Amino acid sequence: MKKVQDYTLTAFALVMSGYFIYLVSKRFLTDHISQNNIQYTKAVIIDDRNYNGNSRVKFDFTYSYSFIMDGKKYKGDSHDQNVKIGDSIEVEYDKEHPSINKPLHPKE
Repeated sequence: MKKVQDYTLTAFALVMSGYFIYLVSKRFLTDHISQNNIQYTKAVIIDDRNYNGNSRVKFDFTYSYSFIMDGKKYKGDSHDQNVKIGDSIEVEYDKEHPSINKPLHPKE
């Protein structure tokens, strides 16, 4: 029984570490889109909330945006508490990897 718990704990630690590395890598790539590959498009704010985990009393959130490129749907966090569902924002993305995208001029 002890071995099963050890394997479970090890697997959980590996999954969490991998997820953390994924998040950091994606954030780095999003902040450093190659100037040769930048494309711009309009995105629509959708009803998908991104909660700010640093607030203990009030649960602040921002809405996500989505856009379609080559028949595939991509989304990201607007980082703007003032936008409403259905609003349009401008987004920049890597033309070779549209999943790497970010809003232009977010209000934080």
